[in-house]
Amino acid sequence: MGMHVVIQPLVGGVAVVSPAPGVRQLAAGGDETAIMIQVPARIGGLMDTARFARSLAVAANEFGEWCETQNRTRTYSSPVGDQWSEERD
Repeated sequence: MGMHVVIQPLVGGVAVVSPAPGVRQLAAGGDETAIMIQVPARIGGLMDTARFARSLAVAANEFGEWCETQNRTRTYSSPVGDQWSEERD
């Protein structure tokens, strides 16, 4: 069975954390929700996780570039509050 997690970030970041001596995790998220990527405790786990982390970095960079391009090319209507701020007769 697969599990899908969708995050729509408001604020947050990504960091390497060390919850115990000799243990490292890649943490992504904010104060209330985070995704933790850990090295599996099996032979080959370190190399599998290294490949995963590098491919994640490439995909994340590509996604970030796409988001920035979309942000530059989109137009937004004025906020709802601004639309109703004029006095009406």
